[in-house]
Amino acid sequence: MSTIVFAFAIFCGWLVFDIVKHKKITLESVLSSLVVAVVAGIFWWILEWIF
Repeated sequence: MSTIVFAFAIFCGWLVFDIVKHKKITLESVLSSLVVAVVAGIFWWILEWIF
């Protein structure tokens, strides 16, 4: 459960960062935020599994 919350937080943070940086929301920024969130979620899940 914490992996999903962490990935969602990363997605939102990355999306807000892109919106502030480019002053608009685009499909590319949403997709890049989604990719980063999925990768971060996978790494977080691996860390939870190891420790």
